Amino acid sequence: MNIITKHINATFARINALKAPQTLKLETDHSLLRNYDLLLNKIERGYSAKINFKPFKGFSSTQMHRIKLPQPIILTNEDTTYFIPENSIHLHQVFNDFFGDDPTIDIVGTIDRISTAENESNFDNKFLRFVVPVIPQRDKLKNIRGWYYNTDAKTENRNLLKVRINATEYHFYEFKLGNDAFLAIDSTEFCKLAEFQKICINILLGLGFLYGNLYLDEGFLLSSSSVEFKEIDDISFSIYCKSIMTTYSIHTTNAYSVHDMTAQNEEEDNKNHKEVKKWTNLIIELENTIYSSLCELLYNSEPISRAVITTLQANLLSLEIKGSAYSLALEAITAVFMIENKEKRPKPVADKVFNELKKKFLNVLEDLLPEIKENQDSRKIFKARIDNLNSPSNTDKLQKSFDLVNYKLQDYEIKALKARDKFQHGELPVTDNSDDTVFREVYFMTLIMHRMIYTLVLKRIGYDGYIINYPQIHRHMTDVDLQEEEFYKL
Repeated sequence: MNIITKHINATFARINALKAPQTLKLETDHSLLRNYDLLLNKIERGYSAKINFKPFKGFSSTQMHRIKLPQPIILTNEDTTYFIPENSIHLHQVFNDFFGDDPTIDIVGTIDRISTAENESNFDNKFLRFVVPVIPQRDKLKNIRGWYYNTDAKTENRNLLKVRINATEYHFYEFKLGNDAFLAIDSTEFCKLAEFQKICINILLGLGFLYGNLYLDEGFLLSSSSVEFKEIDDISFSIYCKSIMTTYSIHTTNAYSVHDMTAQNEEEDNKNHKEVKKWTNLIIELENTIYSSLCELLYNSEPISRAVITTLQANLLSLEIKGSAYSLALEAITAVFMIENKEKRPKPVADKVFNELKKKFLNVLEDLLPEIKENQDSRKIFKARIDNLNSPSNTDKLQKSFDLVNYKLQDYEIKALKARDKFQHGELPVTDNSDDTVFREVYFMTLIMHRMIYTLVLKRIGYDGYIINYPQIHRHMTDVDLQEEEFYKL
């Protein structure tokens, strides 16, 4: 079998050139800042920009109270030309010494996007590569069964996945270069920029959904006329959404990362190791095809993609808000599944039975609220209520979605679905309002709802394996022992 080779030296020659501190001439039609030198520096998120502006006779600071540079905004030096898209540079003025002799004003700010391409269309119909800086700790793709690849650079962590979305293959891989780590996505055929960007976001979102961290602070997009990327045509940099870093990985191949290994003596230590070892052949790598199915689902269904983002964000919220966010995610996923399967929510009674009931209710309405002017508003409200009495509840709809993925809900899971109504209305599903009770009972409910979100999505894409069972792991915090294992079989 041929080993995949990734050429990344040319990629990082361009990235490093863009990241290097440099002075460029600002070409713009702004009447005051035209042809000034701009100092460009890479900062933690985005770029900093600085111009040493020299006031002239008659200048007033109010002339640059708001600084908006008209398009096109071009930065040039002897080596390169960069273009800054509209609304991507944010500048303001800073006086060095308001009462001093130095009249210089610093114009400073940040740049969110910068590119060597004058138009985004320059990236269309090319091979595209997206490179995202990530924290260097741990391999990011090691828990998914993939491929090893060769490269023309001295890198570590050479894990690669072949992600197929709507019959098109993309390569998703990681590497560590020196002290820096990166995730990268390559197209394997010519593609359009807008479509590729959406693909990349959902591939990264799939990883975040499974392992708790969505890396999307910023990234570099590169184009090439060759699938090998030995030469780079254009490069652009963009800030995206703020990365979401949580501790809620749902899948692992390392039981030691889940089981509490605390031991007071040798006997307890041996017992812990025996418990961990029994999972060795059960918690295995996720299949590449399953990961592809997840990414494809997210790409094709924006409501589920948003629900996944909501779930990741909810992991970081306080308990009082967490339940409401998980409820929204469950409802969004359920709605998609019902439409996919052309399922109607189950009604409380058959239409024939309801029609008989409806007649009797309407007769009562006529008796108690006859059709006269002063009853008009009340009759309208009651009639609408009667017409909708046979509408299924949201809980029924949510339960039906689990039937569609062949998952039998347990009693405590049905209770969590019913608790969703209280979360949605700003209430908490608790037996009393003491702080201890609120924490234990709400935390348990949110842990169950969190697992149910993953159950729906993972069963939908055909996953047949184990997930981390947080409700059981955190039993010491909720005082609820489900008598389950620390890994939950779907």
